[in-house]
Amino acid sequence: MRPSLVHPVLPSRGHFDMVAWAIGMRPTDDARAWVVMGALGAVLLGVALIPLRSVTSASNLAFVFLVFTIAVAEFGGRLPALVAAVVSAVSLNFFLTEPYLNLTISKRDDVIAFVALAVCGLIAAAFGRRRARWTELAGRASEELDVVRRLVEQVRKGAALEEILGELRESLGLAAVVLRADQGKVLAAVPADAAATTRPQTPLDRETLLPSDETHLRFGSRGLRLPEGGGRLRLRSRDGTVTLEMWEGDPRGFGVYETRALAIAASLLELEMTRAARR
Repeated sequence: MRPSLVHPVLPSRGHFDMVAWAIGMRPTDDARAWVVMGALGAVLLGVALIPLRSVTSASNLAFVFLVFTIAVAEFGGRLPALVAAVVSAVSLNFFLTEPYLNLTISKRDDVIAFVALAVCGLIAAAFGRRRARWTELAGRASEELDVVRRLVEQVRKGAALEEILGELRESLGLAAVVLRADQGKVLAAVPADAAATTRPQTPLDRETLLPSDETHLRFGSRGLRLPEGGGRLRLRSRDGTVTLEMWEGDPRGFGVYETRALAIAASLLELEMTRAARR
């Protein structure tokens, strides 16, 4: 039989991004490096196993490619593993099944080995992406804890509001943050010239960051984005209501962890303002 396969070629960056978009991935530089390593590694592995093709059958050599694909899935994620699985199947066919250096497969056992390698490789790729997803979520949860820990440390040592807002801005990737009293008095602003910026008119829900008076929502790769003109949270202080105004600095938006970190930060700011008023 003659499978409808193509010779393995290294994808360009544009081709890589198109494939990544088609399967619902966001391409990164690390993923691009791993997809090249997966394709090259599968080809080189086929060449390295040539001396063994006269000693054992291609079906036995297929396990080596499967281990390689699992390793790529573990460290590189889904797309590199998909590329490694496809190129591994082609490499097994081209270098290790008769007739050699040809995409024709003459033995039924080799056909079974080819199909089994392709299927198992794709399964390994799927589980590799699942692991990568859990790793990403664990990393973002850890980042949330770091944000909260740094803010608590700032509040505990009695840092100025500008320092606390600066930490909040940097940790959550905001363009600017302003803390303003209801009368319009600026209590703190980071950067300093942000106080002169047009005030956001869109109130946000503290728990979800959803705009309370907008039907048009913006989403990034992480989650909900702030409104184009910024958003504001209402905080309580000893002297009345204070507004925390924020402008977007990261188009990826806020995921669950970032939203929760911001909600905790708002509570810490309320605590700090209440404590400051008692001094």
